[in-house]
Amino acid sequence: MMKGQYCIGFDLGGTKMIAALVDDEGRIVARSRAKTPGEEGPDAVAGAMAETVRDACAQAGVDVTAVVAVGAAVPGIIDPARGTVTLTNLNLTDFPLRDNLERALGVKVVLENDVNAGTWAEYKAGAAKGLRHIVGVFVGTGIGGGLVLDGKLYRGSRGSAGEIGHMVVMEGGPLCGCGRYGCLEAFASRTAMAKDAVALAAAGRLPELVEKTGTDFKKFKSSVFERGLDLGNPLITSIIDRAAYHLGIGLAGVANLLNPEAFVLGGGFADRLRAGYLEKVKTTMRAQAMGGVGEGIKVLIGELGDDAVPLGAALLAREAAEA
Repeated sequence: MMKGQYCIGFDLGGTKMIAALVDDEGRIVARSRAKTPGEEGPDAVAGAMAETVRDACAQAGVDVTAVVAVGAAVPGIIDPARGTVTLTNLNLTDFPLRDNLERALGVKVVLENDVNAGTWAEYKAGAAKGLRHIVGVFVGTGIGGGLVLDGKLYRGSRGSAGEIGHMVVMEGGPLCGCGRYGCLEAFASRTAMAKDAVALAAAGRLPELVEKTGTDFKKFKSSVFERGLDLGNPLITSIIDRAAYHLGIGLAGVANLLNPEAFVLGGGFADRLRAGYLEKVKTTMRAQAMGGVGEGIKVLIGELGDDAVPLGAALLAREAAEA
């Protein structure tokens, strides 16, 4: 096997991890998924990541040492100089993930923010292919953002650019997971929507949707909202519309600041909420942006789904290895 043909892209999530073997034409040729052992400590997480990488390679008959590099995309703070990560949802603080993985696998490891990776994949191979100025917005448990400006991934002076979810859109608003009040994430994330749904469920107003979830907001996944739409439930529709409105408000501010060609709503959740959600986000953004600014800006649904983050991580790892 000629070295240079493959890279690995890795998506580390709070509950699951995905390793994707990507060839030199940007095609995913093998995938491996595993549960994230977050409660077992940082060494267990790193060990599980290495094993998942090996499994993805084994599926395609590729030796791990034959890959160019591994791109590890994580949902937290990265120190690229030291190769450490701080991931609050996995209780990792200044953990030397890069060195751990390089020792275990014997190949170069490149760390990247997960939404940066997903945005880069949509720019290179997905919904935003052919554009030069885009903002990726990934709605899920939280809301993350990624910036591609003039064809380059923009990370900011300390690597934390794009934290769209923590722009304050209402002073004194709902408590956000970051500890502040009124962040966009506290209004428009799936978690915020789930909390609204739980309040209705506790009042007995969503009986057909809470047979399995009860009033545990962590169990209100995308499928619950999708089922509510299928049933034509007006309360679920109202929750979705309210979240879309607030997301549009947040994007209007970004539109005024950066004037992108497009916003790409990635991660799969927006796609499951269908055309009405997309239209509400778009019309609100255009109405709230400074006169005329929003009219030419597209709002697109990401095309790559769960493949966006690992594919983007692999593409960025190859670029770093070849630089």
